[in-house]
Amino acid sequence: MTCRFRLVGVVVALMATPAWAQQDDVARLRAELQRQQVVIAELLQRLDQLEKKQAGAATRDEVTQEAETQQEVVNSLRESLLGRVNLGGYYNFRFAADSSETPVSFQQHHLGLLLSKQLRRFNFHMELELQNVPHHPELRAESGDEAPHLEEEAGEASDISGEGQVAVENAWMEYNHNRFLNVRVGKQLAPQYWWQNHYPNLTLSTDQPIYLRELFPPELIGVMAHGNVTRASGESEFGIGYKLYLSNNQFEGNSQRDLRDAKSWGGRVQVKLPTGGALKRFDMAADLYRGRIALVTQELVDDHVYGVESQVEIDRFQVQGEYARGRTLGQTRYGYYVQPAVRMRDDWLAFYRVEQLDSPRIHRAEVRHLGGVNFRPYPQIAVKAEFYRAVPQARPFVEHDERPYRGFAAAAVFFF
Repeated sequence: MTCRFRLVGVVVALMATPAWAQQDDVARLRAELQRQQVVIAELLQRLDQLEKKQAGAATRDEVTQEAETQQEVVNSLRESLLGRVNLGGYYNFRFAADSSETPVSFQQHHLGLLLSKQLRRFNFHMELELQNVPHHPELRAESGDEAPHLEEEAGEASDISGEGQVAVENAWMEYNHNRFLNVRVGKQLAPQYWWQNHYPNLTLSTDQPIYLRELFPPELIGVMAHGNVTRASGESEFGIGYKLYLSNNQFEGNSQRDLRDAKSWGGRVQVKLPTGGALKRFDMAADLYRGRIALVTQELVDDHVYGVESQVEIDRFQVQGEYARGRTLGQTRYGYYVQPAVRMRDDWLAFYRVEQLDSPRIHRAEVRHLGGVNFRPYPQIAVKAEFYRAVPQARPFVEHDERPYRGFAAAAVFFF
């Protein structure tokens, strides 16, 4: 009976767990399934002993019934694990103001829906993001003779709420052969640290680093193989993992078509070093990308990018950083960020970030300093705010002289 209650508790806890933590829960459930199978085997082995030593206390039928009850619990748990569709998401409300001509504004910034499903060795995951959706966009298509008047109203509504966008951030299926080899196909975010941890309740700042979309492709549409190896080291472990992918080139609409038969490819090696004492985390990774990228003329040209990154946490202090460098048409572009942070209390963090982007491809060169605070009363809820100052850099490829500007951004996030 105690085992059944424990299993029921595990299932209830799993249903309340957010989607981004499901993998750990699934592993625990599988371990519980194996443990229950062991319990059943032990009960059957004890059957003969109980008949001989305690014939008056427990009959064969009673022990057999208990074993069958345990098996029913295991079967019920397996059905719950394999038959459940996990639904989650996140909501991000934002305020932004800076010294440019852009108006001060409240923004319904992101509403994301996460859907995942596991079927034995197969996984499916989808992330649908709704960003700044305008009011009544259908008015333009159904306006008829009153088109000028209704277009004006629809345009005013769009200006109020921002440009509407509904995008599929992730949509992939995966086969898990073992921890050394897993294969994923579909649309997926790039393997770099920020993109893999882009959920607004996880990122410390409201704004993302300025270089992110300019070096490595933010998303991949193709096939990826990945795996990892771990080895115990004291109370911690040493781990090394890899990711290899083949995908469409960076071109708008590349989920539907690509202008070249030759595809982009890339790889990533990540290392998790042993920790202990005050050192809580020490991870490093290196990335390589070879492919083609579209210019403003929609012409695809060769693009080579490499990058490195690291995340370190010591006691109350943590620092993370990424650097990437690319070359296209004989011109070099690069970008980076370094973000140290300190945990002032269990639910309060203060952070600072310095970042830079130099890109002849988009005629932009800028250094930005950003500092702020992040309050997390629960892991799924975050309230954050930051001030920043951006300083444009004088470069031969920058067409117009720009002045430094500053701003303030804040956000409230709920992950469900």
